[in-house]
Amino acid sequence: MQDAVATRYVVFSGANERALIAICRSFAARRVPCAIVARPGEDPMRLTKYRTWIATTRGSDALDLDDMLACVAQLVARHPGQSLTFLPTAESINRLVLEHRDRFEQAGLRVRLVDADLYVAVSDKARLLALAEGFGLPAPPSLEAPTPQTLPLVAKPKTEFAPDGRKLYPELIFDTAALQAFQRNADPALYFFQTYLEGASYYYLAHFAADGTATFAYQRNLLQQANGKSIIAAELCTCPDLETREKLTALFRSVNYRGYAMIETMEIDGRHYLIEVNPRFWGPWSLAERAGFKPEAFAGTCAPLPPGRQGAGYLWMGGWLMDWGRRRRVRVYPAARALSWPRRLGLLAQELYLRRDTFRLFLNEARTAIKLRLANAHSLS
Repeated sequence: MQDAVATRYVVFSGANERALIAICRSFAARRVPCAIVARPGEDPMRLTKYRTWIATTRGSDALDLDDMLACVAQLVARHPGQSLTFLPTAESINRLVLEHRDRFEQAGLRVRLVDADLYVAVSDKARLLALAEGFGLPAPPSLEAPTPQTLPLVAKPKTEFAPDGRKLYPELIFDTAALQAFQRNADPALYFFQTYLEGASYYYLAHFAADGTATFAYQRNLLQQANGKSIIAAELCTCPDLETREKLTALFRSVNYRGYAMIETMEIDGRHYLIEVNPRFWGPWSLAERAGFKPEAFAGTCAPLPPGRQGAGYLWMGGWLMDWGRRRRVRVYPAARALSWPRRLGLLAQELYLRRDTFRLFLNEARTAIKLRLANAHSLS
């Protein structure tokens, strides 16, 4: 049943464009109203068909509360009588909106997310793994301190953001030189350390309804950017492990979480390790869409998923090109090595941006990667 008042979904652009493009395509196909708040300057969304959905633009590229509230006020004036509903695509924006939820709702933006503390508990890696331990979900082996003897290892931020507001990212450390660079440039007190694992990578694509109903689709990862960054290629698959799914369901029900969540696991010799959770829309959202998820169900009830979508593919060539430009080696997962050549070539047809609505964005990423490659070649000469 739809709301009596027309709903228009609101997205603050500036990060996670791959998920935003997939959401826009879904909304465009079904004529669901959406408004984009663009970042100032060269917002990638301006290179797409969906630039016409840009309703206002932030005055500051930094996340400024008053600036964002002013954007909401402009949206309210532009779309009178509509229910403006926030879509959670970018981590930093989600946290700001939740921290000041009352002010955003008073300004006219409906925020249908869990409360800020629960969101942070699920999103922060250290807190999530500590919670998961009680449900029998193993994490990669922990290390008391990073040393040359414990290489290779992963340095994971205890929280998503440093005390000064900087976003922190995991660091994959393979050799002594990288370890020394990390110790020089980062504050180890902000991180915890785990053994680096090499195995099969999966995403549990999950929706949790308010009544406790859990709906899952599953993604097998094929290629990933260097240093654990974004997924480049993936495909839908069957459930990696039923026992893990049941434990995850119990975990999220125990904290009354509702909404979408991407849950990353890694399988080695039949043992499934919990890596992290993203309680928002994630980069390869187009695969979740092909599995049957709809963006607007993020805070409501999810319709049953259609069967038989295993094998649907996802490819983001821009992610590979950026690593090529920076002379970095992408991570190749076992499932990618097992693909037949026809299947590998078939993935090209699934390229995210090589379409009419985003072709200019595809060209822009390719040009940027070539410039990076040439700049790196010049610096090495």
